[in-house]
Amino acid sequence: MKCLCPTCSVEFLSENVNIQTDLALCKNCGQIAHLSELSDAKFSSVDLQHPPKGAWYRQSMSEVVIGATTRNGSAFMLVPFTCVWAGGSLGGIYGIQIANGTFNLLFSLFGLPFLVGSIFLIGTTIMTVCGKVELRLQSRQGNVFVGVGRFGWRRSFCLDDFETITEAGATTRYSGSTGGGILLQGKTRLRFGTGLSEARRHFVLNALRQIHARKAYSV
Repeated sequence: MKCLCPTCSVEFLSENVNIQTDLALCKNCGQIAHLSELSDAKFSSVDLQHPPKGAWYRQSMSEVVIGATTRNGSAFMLVPFTCVWAGGSLGGIYGIQIANGTFNLLFSLFGLPFLVGSIFLIGTTIMTVCGKVELRLQSRQGNVFVGVGRFGWRRSFCLDDFETITEAGATTRYSGSTGGGILLQGKTRLRFGTGLSEARRHFVLNALRQIHARKAYSV
C-alpha cells in the first residue's frame, strides 16, 4: 500500500522507509512521519482550507484552531426520549416527594441510578444539539475543549508527548453512533471526539496529524 507524506502528499520512497523504527522520511519536504499512522486505511491528507460542513480550521499569527460541531441527526431521537426518560423517572421519584413535601429515603435511593442516567443522557443530548470539539495550538503546546459554549471538559497537552495519532475504536455501537473518537498516545494518552460525525472526525484527525508531522512547526 502506498504511503503518502501527510504534509505534501508525495509518496515516500522505499529507501526512506524504516519499518523497524516506524519512521519514514519525505525527500520532497524533509518531514518525518510514523508508518503506523500512514498505514491507517482511513488516513488521507486533508485540505485545511476546505473543511467539511460543521468543521473549521483557522490560523492566525499566534495560534491554530481546529474544531468541529458535534451536532447530528440523532438529536431528533434523543431530545424527545430524554424528555420522557428524565421527566418521567425523576418526576415520578423525586417530583412527587417535592410536591407532597415529604422525603422517603428508600424511594430516593432507588431513584439514584435513574438520576445518574438522566444526567448522562441530558449531557449527551445537549452535545448532539449544540456541542463542539475544538483544539487550540500555540507552537507545540495546545489544549482541547469538549462542551457547549464555555462549559465543558478541557485538557492541555504538548504535541511532542505523542508518538501516534489514530482513530479510536468505538466501545459501543447504536443507531446514529459516531465512532470511537481520536486517540493520541505516547508519553501520555489523550482521547476525545467521540461525538463527531465520520467526516468531521477524519478532518480533525488528519489535520492534527499534518501538524504533528511538522516537527519544526510554529505559527
